[in-house]
Amino acid sequence: MKDEDKTYENEIKHEVEDRGSNDLTLQIDMLTKQKQYMQSKCREAGAAILDLEHQVNELKRDNSLLAMDVATLTNRLRDAGF
Repeated sequence: MKDEDKTYENEIKHEVEDRGSNDLTLQIDMLTKQKQYMQSKCREAGAAILDLEHQVNELKRDNSLLAMDVATLTNRLRDAGF
């Protein structure tokens, strides 16, 4: 089964044929699976956000270090008469 076929809708497609579409137990099952699917996607998104925040902090630190290096080199060139 392809990754895009692993959604909660496709997992319960066979159940729709056995029960009517207005069956409350089917709707509860669909909503429960949808909730689990959304929770897993939210966890994935949260992990990605934390990773991006870590990368941003590292880049800010690197940028500050480079800015200090540029300022130091600029001062040295100015003092040397360039």
